[in-house]
Amino acid sequence: MAILENIKCSAAAPTPKVLANEHYVYLIFYVEDISVQDAENSPFNRVPVDQIASIRFNRYAQYKFGNPNDESLEGHYYYELGLEPFIFQEVIDSDWIEDLRALDALGPMHDPNQWDQQRHIIIPLKDSCFEVVCNGFTLLDDTCQTMREEVLKLAELV
Repeated sequence: MAILENIKCSAAAPTPKVLANEHYVYLIFYVEDISVQDAENSPFNRVPVDQIASIRFNRYAQYKFGNPNDESLEGHYYYELGLEPFIFQEVIDSDWIEDLRALDALGPMHDPNQWDQQRHIIIPLKDSCFEVVCNGFTLLDDTCQTMREEVLKLAELV
């Protein structure tokens, strides 16, 4: 299921960044300005626009950042469910959340209700894929002009 439908990761932008502490994980990336396109309307001919976005994922349980990339996305186990590159999506009835719930049931601090609030968010990027199980997310306002400035600003929060 697509979420944040008005935001699409740039296919031509440099590598996104991930910052994390015990409570939050931040994803910092360039967004694609779909209003700036050539006459062919091809995603490979879009004019790159440096617009930075940052998302904070709240009270995350786990995150992954790595394979697959956009060229091998069809090998991802959620591809058959409609997984699309560069689109923010939520996995409903996530097996990853169920695996974490089962693992948590073995621990002394087991709280079965905590997993009912968790969401599995997946964002297939150009050269990697970002996935997180979290309570929710916040699209941050007031981002910096450059990736470096944004990373330094958020690094002080983690």
